[in-house]
Amino acid sequence: MTEREYGFFIESLIVRGRGKPDAELSFTDGLNVVAGASDTGKSYALSCIDHSFGASKPPRPIPQASGYETVVIRLRSRVSEAAVEIQRGLSGGDVRIRTFATSGELEGDHLLPPRHDPNSQETLSGFLLNLCGLYGRQLRKNSRGETRTLSFRDLAFLVLVDEERIIAERPPHLSGNFVERTSEGDAFRLLVTGMQAGKVITVPKKKAIESAKAQLELVQQMVSQLASDLEGLGISELNVENELEQIEEARRAVLVEYESVRLGLGELERELADTTKEGREISSRMVVVEGLIRRFELLNRHYDSDIARLQAIEEAGNILESFPSRACPVCGAPPDEHRVAKAHEHFRVQDVRAAAQKEVVKIGPLRQDLSLLLNELNGERAQLELRKNDSQNSVTSLQSRINQEMQPRARATAAALQAQTDRRDTVLRAKSLVNQLQKLRNRAELLEDATKQDRTGKSKVRVSPSSAEVDAFAMAVGDLLGEWKYPDRGRVVFSDEDQDLVIGGQPRTSHGKGVRALTCSAFITGLLRHCRTQGLPHPSFAVLDSPLVAYREPEASDAENQRIRRAGVKEAFYTSLARGGARGQLIVFENDDPPSDLSDATIIIFTKSSSKGRYGFFPASE
Repeated sequence: MTEREYGFFIESLIVRGRGKPDAELSFTDGLNVVAGASDTGKSYALSCIDHSFGASKPPRPIPQASGYETVVIRLRSRVSEAAVEIQRGLSGGDVRIRTFATSGELEGDHLLPPRHDPNSQETLSGFLLNLCGLYGRQLRKNSRGETRTLSFRDLAFLVLVDEERIIAERPPHLSGNFVERTSEGDAFRLLVTGMQAGKVITVPKKKAIESAKAQLELVQQMVSQLASDLEGLGISELNVENELEQIEEARRAVLVEYESVRLGLGELERELADTTKEGREISSRMVVVEGLIRRFELLNRHYDSDIARLQAIEEAGNILESFPSRACPVCGAPPDEHRVAKAHEHFRVQDVRAAAQKEVVKIGPLRQDLSLLLNELNGERAQLELRKNDSQNSVTSLQSRINQEMQPRARATAAALQAQTDRRDTVLRAKSLVNQLQKLRNRAELLEDATKQDRTGKSKVRVSPSSAEVDAFAMAVGDLLGEWKYPDRGRVVFSDEDQDLVIGGQPRTSHGKGVRALTCSAFITGLLRHCRTQGLPHPSFAVLDSPLVAYREPEASDAENQRIRRAGVKEAFYTSLARGGARGQLIVFENDDPPSDLSDATIIIFTKSSSKGRYGFFPASE
C-alpha cells in the first residue's frame, strides 16, 4: 500500500536558561539512540519532550537543571516540510508556537494554551492534531456510547513510553485508569483502523423517548432559526468553504497591493520631508549670504568714502600750494611773517598729502579682497537661488504625486481591504452557523432515532478493540519481533479478553520485565510501522525509554533474559530499526551503548565524564 504522509518528526530538543549554555539534542528522521549511564539526564530529556507536547506535570526538578527555564522542541512537518518551534516554560503555562516556511522565513508566531479545547483549534493540542491529520476525531467515553473529542494527550500516550510504563504489567495502550479505559481503547482502535467508532443508539426508556421528542422539537426549531439566519446572510451552505477560500485569496492580493502602496507612500513622504528640510536649509543659508553681501557692500561704500576723503585732502593740499600768498586771514600777518618750516608736521601740506596717498594705497588691497569675496557671495547666492527653485519644484511634484496618486490609491486599497474583511467576517459568521447547523442536525438525527426505539431489549456497546480490527497491527508486531530475533515468537495475535498481545500462545504480560519491555517496545513501534505502512494518521514518531531491560546484567536465574541475550536480540533490534524497521522516527533512550558498527542511525553517548566525550544532557558544571 502506498504510504501517505501524516505527522512530523523531531529535529531537536533544547533546554535554555539565562546565562546558561544550551542543553541540546539533535535528531534525524529514522533511528536515534541516546545512550549512557543512569543520572545523565536521559529520562529528563524524555519528560521535556512530553512537556513540550502538553503534559500537565512539568519535568521533575534535578540539580543539573537548576537555572534552566525554557524547553524548546523543533519539529518538521511531513506534509508541508515546514519547520515548527514549540517553546514552553519548564514550570508550565502557555505555549509559544513559531512556524517557518521551507525557506526558513518566519510565517507565524502564536501563544496558545496547552490544554485541549473541544471547541477550538487554537490550542497546542489542536495544532498538533492538525499536523497529524486527526483534529476533530471523536472517542467513546463509556458503554453508553457518549463521546468526546480526541486530544493530543491521547496520542502522546501511544508514542511516548517512559521506563516505568515499558515494564508495566498491563496493555501498553492502557494506563490502568478504569474511567479512561474506554477512551484509551478507542484511541488505539482509531490509530489502528483509521476510523472513529460509529454512532451508538441505545434503547431508551419511555420517559427518555418523551424527553427525546421534546428535545427533537426544540432542536428542529433551532435548526429552522439558524437556517433562516444563514439565508439572511445570502450565502449558500454548500459554498461557504469555497467562498471563504476565495475571499482569503482576494484579501491576500489586496493586502499585497495595500502594503505596496503603503511603502510607496511612506517613501514619498520621507522624500518630501527630506526635500522640504533641504529647502529650509537653503533659505536659511540665503538669508546669511544676503546679510553678508549687504554688510560687505556697505563696507565697500565706506572704502569709497574714505578714498574720496583722502583724495580731497590731497587735492586740497595741491590747491593750497597753487594759491598766491596772502596775509593771514586770522591775524593779518603777511606771508613772510609765517614760519612754515617750523610748523608741526601734522600741518605740513606735503606731509598731509603723503599720508593721504599712503592710506589710499593701503585701502586698495582691502577693496580688492572685498571685491573677490562679494563676487563669491553673489555666485553662491545665484546657486542657492537655483537650488531653492529646484527644491520648490521637487516639493510641488512630490506633494502632487502624494495627493493625486498615492493617497487615492491608499484610500482605494484600504476601502477594498475593509470590504474584503467585512465580507470575510460575514462568511465566517455563515461558517459558524453551518457548523452549528451540522451539530444540531446530527443531534436531531440521534434524537429522531431515539424516538423510534421500542423497549424490547437492552443495548450493548463494545468498548474495546476486537482482534479482527487489529489483526493487521498484530502482524506488524510479529514481523518486528521476527526481525529482532525474538526467541520462540510463534504467531502474534491480539486478545479480545486481555486487550493485549498473545505471543507464541503466551500472554505478553505473563513474562518477566525484560520481555515485557521488549514486547511493549514492539507494540508501540509496531503501531507506528502499521500506520505508516497503511497510510493511516499517526504522529509518525515514537520515543522509548529502556527497551532493552533484559541486557542490564540479568541474574543467572533469569532464564528469559538469558535466552534473549543468547539470541542476539540487542544487535538485531538496532539493526532492524536502523534500516527503517519503524517506518518513521524512533528515539531510544538506553543505558547500554548500541553496537559500535551501527550505521544509518544517530548515536549520542553520555559518558558521565567531564574529560571524555559528552557528559550528559546538561553540560558539565565548571
